Amino acid sequence: MSQIKTASAVSYLTIITNIIVGIGLTPFILESLGKSEYGLYMLVGSLIGYLALLDFGLTPTTVRFVSKYRHENNKEKEESFIATNLGIYAALAVTIVIVGLIIYSTIDYYFDNLSVDELHLFKIMYLLMLLNLFWGITRGALVGIIIAYEQFNFPKILNYLRIILRAITIIIVLKSGGKALGIVIIDTVYNLLILLIYYGYIRFKLSIKFKFSKFNKKFINKIFSYSIWIFLGLLMDQLYWRSGQTILGIKSTTEEVAVFAIGMLFISYYMTMSSAISGLFLPKATKMYVNKATNVELTALMIRVGRIQWFVISNMLFGFMFFGQQFIQLWIGDGYGDSWIIAIIIMFVLTIPSLQNVGNSILEAYNLHARKIQVNTALAIVSVIVAVFLVDVYDSIGIAIAIAASVVTGQVVYNNYYFKKKLGLNLKTYALSMLKGNIISIPLIVITAYLLNLITFDSGSWFNLAFKVSCFIVVSTSFIYFVAMNKYEKGLINSLVLKVLSILNIKK
Repeated sequence: MSQIKTASAVSYLTIITNIIVGIGLTPFILESLGKSEYGLYMLVGSLIGYLALLDFGLTPTTVRFVSKYRHENNKEKEESFIATNLGIYAALAVTIVIVGLIIYSTIDYYFDNLSVDELHLFKIMYLLMLLNLFWGITRGALVGIIIAYEQFNFPKILNYLRIILRAITIIIVLKSGGKALGIVIIDTVYNLLILLIYYGYIRFKLSIKFKFSKFNKKFINKIFSYSIWIFLGLLMDQLYWRSGQTILGIKSTTEEVAVFAIGMLFISYYMTMSSAISGLFLPKATKMYVNKATNVELTALMIRVGRIQWFVISNMLFGFMFFGQQFIQLWIGDGYGDSWIIAIIIMFVLTIPSLQNVGNSILEAYNLHARKIQVNTALAIVSVIVAVFLVDVYDSIGIAIAIAASVVTGQVVYNNYYFKKKLGLNLKTYALSMLKGNIISIPLIVITAYLLNLITFDSGSWFNLAFKVSCFIVVSTSFIYFVAMNKYEKGLINSLVLKVLSILNIKK
């Protein structure tokens, strides 16, 4: 559990740093590239995202099975699974490159609305991102092993360093006259270095040898029968969060892609903040499965994690709702008003699913995630179809509306029905526990944000916004701590503060 606590702290530090870096870099990148080239860069990333799906979700599959065999003390099966899994990864990596090259030959046909120069740059970035994807697919096999061994801190710290170094390198390259192509090259190089570091960590720190002689064909069916549903889940995410950029790239302009991409940038921050803790609980959920945990214990886990996630994302939700529009205006200027609307629409509907992320980890650990993913993937496909029609009427906002309707139907209504049916979770207990304390603090926080937003001295300045946001964070955090949190949650905060103080060698 100490690994999870430390990794959670590192996760949130990484997320906050990533948000700060992203917010600081984005205006600089937009200014350096221009709205059109930035949209083109995001469009290539969206297209490559579909190819990334061809890893079939093997990373969480690796975590689940390696963790299972470790807790069962079955070293023979663990080594055999790793060997078979690596062989499958190698075959998939080669397949992805081949499919990627086939898609490359069709780019002229599908993106005929791009200019000659845009198309030329698009193709070069595509090939580099394809190479980058090859590193990423291979890295997935190694990350799964590290997490299954519950060594959460190393990949978290390494990712934190990557964020810092990447930001510094991008600034240097763009200051030197580099463009979008330079950013792609930077990502490719850093991802290769991380891949090599992961290999060294597994080989020398964890002392795991890749014994390919233990390749076992019997594992192939077991691996794919589990991972196919993870794959569909990844497809669902891709359809929700990346298809909009592709639709706009085909039916609209790269400028409209940029507007949508800015809105989705805040959505990515929101989802990352909510999943930082729950993503660490798959090994624990697998252990609960092995130990035959009761539905009462599973409900308690979902409540405990969900409340902490709410305390983390509530400030972001209400803060962005009241101050986000002014922030975007000051941050990147005119022409991005729709980005705030897109983000708000999706943020609200994502809140409940975000608080229940750990439920997905439990389903994966119990191998009960198939039907849920089937239904949600079908609804994601429907959202894409609806978005194709709505984009002609409402532009990028139409895509946000299509996504929101699908998320409410699938990830709110159906998922809760599924949690109750398959896991026996007590949703009434869950709901009442989530509301406890929050039913009083939420109105107080909303009223505070509304009143602060009325303050207009030095209107349109960073100082005005910073003053309002700072006051909001102080007041809302106080309401959360003193009104919403229970004794256990306050204890977590107190222990975290004491740990930070001890690190800084500050004694009371």
